Amino acid sequence: MNKDYYKILGVNKNASADEIKRAYRKLAHQHHPDKNSGSDEKFKEINEAYQILSDTNKRAQYDQFGSVGGPGQGFGGFSGFEGFGGRQTSGFDFNDFSGFGFGGGIGDIFEDLFSGVFSQVQSDVEISLISALLGDNIQLKTSQGEEIDFKIPPGTQDGTTFRLRGKGRPTQRGRGDLILTVRIHLPRHLTREQKELLEELKRTGL
Repeated sequence: MNKDYYKILGVNKNASADEIKRAYRKLAHQHHPDKNSGSDEKFKEINEAYQILSDTNKRAQYDQFGSVGGPGQGFGGFSGFEGFGGRQTSGFDFNDFSGFGFGGGIGDIFEDLFSGVFSQVQSDVEISLISALLGDNIQLKTSQGEEIDFKIPPGTQDGTTFRLRGKGRPTQRGRGDLILTVRIHLPRHLTREQKELLEELKRTGL
């Protein structure tokens, strides 16, 4: 027997994506198994309904045929993860689980799988040619507003990447890493004195 996903979420068939999301968040919070009034079966049913109605293609298929997918496609037509290249993972919104206070189960699974990805921060830092050649100490500000001292080793090449452990975004499992890529700034215009110095260095074999 086909389920009425609109009825499960308490919305009408003309509901907008925002209305569906709001209804889902309210019900998921209300029926979460960790709560006294929560139910595993009801919670799964709510998630199943949301996975279908939040995905444009699946919702259109459901509206037309009353069901989504075929045998082997699993939970509500949920066929798995597609990757992180800017594409949605089958209509599943990880942000919908923020604030629910998961004590186990699906929340912990997602935290284990993706906390390292979400907590890692990648950034570029631009330094001068002299700083790259001779080395330098520079100050950086992290995404958390923390100021740190970073030492540029002598002879650093353009595109060199450094990993600063524990300087990324915080998660429930700890703080991630900051991946820092060095970019060497080459000036477009030189003063006469700078040109003379470079010419002298050129003659010394630099």
